[in-house]
Amino acid sequence: MIRTTLGLIALFAMIAAACVAFGAYFSYVTLQNAHRSAIEARFSITAERIATTAQFAASLGIALPAQTTLSELVAREARLDPAVDSIDVLDDRGTVLFSSASARVGAPAGPLPHAVGRRIENDLAAAIGRVVVRYDPASMDAGARALADDLRTIAIPTLIGAALATIAIGILLAADLKRAARRAAEPEKWPPAARTALAAAQSVHASVTRGGAPDPAATTETARS
Repeated sequence: MIRTTLGLIALFAMIAAACVAFGAYFSYVTLQNAHRSAIEARFSITAERIATTAQFAASLGIALPAQTTLSELVAREARLDPAVDSIDVLDDRGTVLFSSASARVGAPAGPLPHAVGRRIENDLAAAIGRVVVRYDPASMDAGARALADDLRTIAIPTLIGAALATIAIGILLAADLKRAARRAAEPEKWPPAARTALAAAQSVHASVTRGGAPDPAATTETARS
């Protein structure tokens, strides 16, 4: 009985710890996605500013390749945020027209694994180019590590506390059950109604054992006493 009780307490403690661990993991994933969205939203604002400038110039009749002032603009915007690797302005074929990294001018955009973009449109809402902000993935990794460290600092003590609290509650419940079982084995500690019922049952059992029918009057008198 003791072994079974201890096994159940250990099982419930592991379940409580597992619940805390899963909760911490899902919180980490949620916060990491929120952190990524926040950083990409910051870069999207930069792309939006440059695209708005290019669209305004296009509305005045200046073709996108002729907007040479964009070269200085993208360089200035890239210097404002150290997490930005480069800012490119592409034409509608994906060729880099202007870039904060001058070596990229004239080259195709290529793959964009860590970048956010914004379309450049003319007055008819047709795409005439695109602004692409490439960022350093290390900025994402640093935020993810910080989140992991914070959650680990909170989750590990919580996990240990949940397991210990479950064990303590299990031991208290087991002690109460043990005391109740001990009281149940000692009829003199039963409530009066329970003792009366036991006496009546014993009287009936004794009458049956002697081979005679139980005396209703005696049974009633015993129950009344």
